[in-house]
Amino acid sequence: MEVADFLNLDAEQIDVEKEEITSVLKRIGLTDYESRAYLGLVMRSQGTAEDVADVAGIPRTSAYKVLDSLKKREMVSVSGGRPAVFLPSPPKEVRDNLLADVDRAFQRMERLQGVLSERGVPQLVYTIVGRDRILAKVGELFDYAQDTLLISSPVLRDIMADHAGRISNALKRGVRVKVIAEPSTRVPEGVEVVRKPDLLATDVIVDSKQALIASPDLSICGYTDNPFLSSHFEYFLSI
Repeated sequence: MEVADFLNLDAEQIDVEKEEITSVLKRIGLTDYESRAYLGLVMRSQGTAEDVADVAGIPRTSAYKVLDSLKKREMVSVSGGRPAVFLPSPPKEVRDNLLADVDRAFQRMERLQGVLSERGVPQLVYTIVGRDRILAKVGELFDYAQDTLLISSPVLRDIMADHAGRISNALKRGVRVKVIAEPSTRVPEGVEVVRKPDLLATDVIVDSKQALIASPDLSICGYTDNPFLSSHFEYFLSI
């Protein structure tokens, strides 16, 4: 949409445009706060952390952390002064950098295509299809946990409906259970809780050795018992 077209929108239409843009930014890996902060800064052209918090609708206490994260992604820069003034990297520049990263990743992937099967290396990631089978596998992982159990899911209620007892048993075994849940979702007592909005997938990681990543509706998932892959997934969930 051109600038002139955007200026002709009413407040409701602008809100719709903003929601669509932040939705896309979240799909490429930004958090909700990061998406709103970057868009707000683009709309303002520049601003202090307080300015960004106000226009993006995020807590002022979170603004500096969010902007620092965007700076590490090279999506904002900082000019000197007190308070510091933040400037957005041009959207076209951000887009071009992202596309270049994706292009490089897929070029590398093409070079690796089929390399494991050609060398006879055991499969590292297994596919499980079907909600009931996936929930059953989640239950097995809960029972297997000895040291740590990390759960992140937009459908935590459904998982708890089937496996609340298994979580309780894991806690009794001394397992450290950490749950990443959406703000309004109830979680079992005794677990560590991290609240995040707009979770996109169900992730279960056990003892940094086994990992399961499922679609939002639990219709299909990937499972691995490779410790390297599992710890890699765990690292990204913990960011």
